[in-house]
Amino acid sequence: MHSHNTLTPWHPWLRPIARLSIGALLCHALLPLSALAQHGAAPISPTDQAQIQRLAQWQQRIEQAKITRARAAQPMGSRVSERTSRNLSRVHELLKGIKARTERAPAGMKDLGSTMAAKTAKAAPTTGQADPAELEQIGALLGAIDADTDTVLADFAAQRQALQTQQVSAEILARHDQTQGELKQRANELRGIIGQWRQARSAAVLGALYAYFERYPAARVDNPVDPAKLPWSNPPPNQRLPAESRAAWWRNLHPGQAVKLAQAGGGSTGIEFRIPPEPGLAPRPEDLAETPEVTLTPDIRAKALELKNNPVVIHNWVRNHIEWVPTWGAIQSAQDTLDKRRGNAVDIASLQIALLRAAGIPARYQWGTVDMPAAQAMNWVGNASNPRAALQLMNRGGIAARALVQGGTIQSIRFEHVWVQAYVNWSPGRGHHNASATQHVNPNGPLNAWVALDASVKQYRYAAGMDLQTAVPLHAQALLDAAQTGATIDEQQGWVQNLNQAAARSHLEQYQNRLKTYIDSQKPDASVADVIGKKIIAQTVHSVLAGVTPLAIVQTGQQAAAVPDSLQHKFSYTLSDRWGNELLSYRQATSRLAGKRLTLSYEPADQATSDLIASYLPKPHADGSPIQPSELPGSLPGYLIRLKPRITLDGQVVAQGGSAVTMGTDLQGQGGFTRLDDPTQWDLTPDASHTAGQVTAIGISAGGVSTAQLERLKARLEQTRNQLQANDTTRLTGEQISGQLLAATIWSWFAAAESHSRLSQNPAEIVENPGLSYGLLHTVAEPVLSWGVVRKVTFPGVNLDIGHIRNITWTKDNDPAKWIVYNRLRGQHMSALEHAIPERFFNDPATCNLQETTTPTAGLPACPQGISAVRALGIAATQGQRIYTITQRVYNDNPGIVNNELSAHSYETKSRIQQALDAGYEVTIHERPITQSGWTGAGFVTIDPNTGAGSYTIEGGGNGGFWGSINANGH
Repeated sequence: MHSHNTLTPWHPWLRPIARLSIGALLCHALLPLSALAQHGAAPISPTDQAQIQRLAQWQQRIEQAKITRARAAQPMGSRVSERTSRNLSRVHELLKGIKARTERAPAGMKDLGSTMAAKTAKAAPTTGQADPAELEQIGALLGAIDADTDTVLADFAAQRQALQTQQVSAEILARHDQTQGELKQRANELRGIIGQWRQARSAAVLGALYAYFERYPAARVDNPVDPAKLPWSNPPPNQRLPAESRAAWWRNLHPGQAVKLAQAGGGSTGIEFRIPPEPGLAPRPEDLAETPEVTLTPDIRAKALELKNNPVVIHNWVRNHIEWVPTWGAIQSAQDTLDKRRGNAVDIASLQIALLRAAGIPARYQWGTVDMPAAQAMNWVGNASNPRAALQLMNRGGIAARALVQGGTIQSIRFEHVWVQAYVNWSPGRGHHNASATQHVNPNGPLNAWVALDASVKQYRYAAGMDLQTAVPLHAQALLDAAQTGATIDEQQGWVQNLNQAAARSHLEQYQNRLKTYIDSQKPDASVADVIGKKIIAQTVHSVLAGVTPLAIVQTGQQAAAVPDSLQHKFSYTLSDRWGNELLSYRQATSRLAGKRLTLSYEPADQATSDLIASYLPKPHADGSPIQPSELPGSLPGYLIRLKPRITLDGQVVAQGGSAVTMGTDLQGQGGFTRLDDPTQWDLTPDASHTAGQVTAIGISAGGVSTAQLERLKARLEQTRNQLQANDTTRLTGEQISGQLLAATIWSWFAAAESHSRLSQNPAEIVENPGLSYGLLHTVAEPVLSWGVVRKVTFPGVNLDIGHIRNITWTKDNDPAKWIVYNRLRGQHMSALEHAIPERFFNDPATCNLQETTTPTAGLPACPQGISAVRALGIAATQGQRIYTITQRVYNDNPGIVNNELSAHSYETKSRIQQALDAGYEVTIHERPITQSGWTGAGFVTIDPNTGAGSYTIEGGGNGGFWGSINANGH
């Protein structure tokens, strides 16, 4: 079964230290329903477990040896240059760590060393906070850098001859000469500081070293992290009370604006009237117009025709086929709502208006405040068992709602709502008859009427699934005992070691077999819905229109032909340099983005750059055969390449940067959406995974990802593949080829995460709906720096950075404890998808053996493994590393735990962990870095214990995963 089904029964019994560790490490064992047929394994003894650990440690040495061999295969100059790059980076890391400790140390403990050091204490590290071993290490690294400097400079100077051989332009040679001069100046400046260091390792010299590396960074520049903004979280509930006057509605719809609302009368609509409508009732042209939400696509027009262009049939179909979601504001277009078969009240109204307008029937939005009985509301939001849970779900989705209490009991819920006003042939058939074969509206104007239609309000029937927790209980203590066989747990310092994953997995597999046996005995051909239950719209078919809304109206607001800007949700993305200077900005309504390929890429800033890049690319084969990936360059000279960023939407440029940046430069992104509770305000997230030269798919999930969206992209990918196989590149662009593949990967991540939500929420007594989320998938451009100069850029793999997830989640019984548990487990599963989805897309079974294969092909290597936070924790645990779960209790008892117990990790990792702990969060991390498929670093999980919201981070890759393999350059 899914992770929540299996973990819920035993979660309360877990010891605090082992709780999250076990959950994360066993995440891969909690397989989907389709995999229940797997056979269980025999119990694993401590001896066998120790053997598994030895094999894992040996595998780690093999992975590290691969990198060493790849580096050794390079020419001497390249080897020395990259060694110097690593040494510079390590010195910078050590300096940043000492500085961080200086800033945290009590003032009396700081060794200022001199008046000058005292004046710059906040800006520079001090020797008092440096471990003697660190100072020795810095000295040794500086000595190695000094010894290699002449070789590195000579290697760089030799590149000029290679460039001349390539017949590059004079502009490129001038760039090389200028950079060579800068490198020499920077190298000599550092040599001067190294000389001072040899004379005296004082605070002043340490400060000078730090200032040097601040000017010329040897690694990615650190970005401040806002601990209050965890990447994966639930939106806060709307605190605003529903509008209960027309003036309040006006302020909601048009804050600070004097906008003219849709009104009757005036203008040509194309409707033929023999007798004009009564004054004040005539439709206007905008009542038939297309808008960003009311999209009159071929599918919409075909559906309207299928529904006989009749308002009664249209209303019945929308009401009986489109599921309502408790969110607020225009998120989807009519086409997107048609594809997903779900949407909020605004989205459903947009679909109904689009179908009506496609049928030639004028229609508008009608805003208003309504009351719904509590029992009806509980059914409507997802079968809640507590009216306060229904209210929570509505508020968390951004709906302004409040409870109406009588005698201490919630009797009904008052909330803001929207429905449709349609101009229909009313008398005498109440919309049943079209006036003619070509027009529904009656030519006799007074026989028409504006009629209220509300297709979002409905009731559902909830078919119960199998009660697996009662019929096939998971023996919690037995599972915990199996996991702890041979394990060591230190409650004081918060770590577990030698957790018996194999034994626990065997226990779970046996449990899964029991589940399968039980399911087969109940219903051999059971569907997923039969097992977990399903939600069914109670069908209602009307022969005529009712003419009234199904809910009691408290106050009608204004009518409008289009969604006001204040209720139109938008997506924004900004790219800046390290100093905060904006390079590019893009903003668009989410209704215009769903299902479209949004790509951030870079184009040459000048002809010299364009010609240089072309000189590194393979030439077309004389026989017409396709160019192979192995022929593409493994690296490019970043310092010579000037690029401009741009964003394209389905291949069309929609945002263009004006300033050029050097390839390999670290850039900062910031993206997000308008808030569900207030679309005039923004919920933005920083992204630190950008490097100039990457191709990045910006994947958007606005209320989810539809199957139709994926199918359309699949068809385009197949068409592109067929063209490439036929060596026909006409009308194909690089962005189209790479952008489609990247979009397919990240959309699949969202689809898989949503699928898991549907499977897990009902057994967990949770209601969850996708909100406004986005993520990034980069083709990684990794810079190799020398004294702050990007010497070259390599392309080691892809990085999935899912940094902004906002699901609307709450428990059916209003129990926040269940909500916290569910959020944790959903986070673990989504983290696992961050390595599994790239593996699925980029590993080719024809060239390597997939991880899960039971019939490996002899002679083929194992496919590269993706990395995610939970996989990194799993790999480290298999190696026998300590896995720390640092709660606030553990942190309070061990305030120096980050520097004392996790000292093997990089400054970046330790800094993020320290910030999270200081913010009151819980952190799970392995003892020391791991190496896998060319990637080295840490994976760690940050959790808010009060909500279950979290961050699932891999070093250097943001909140996500990495997939790659070692190329000839060792990266």
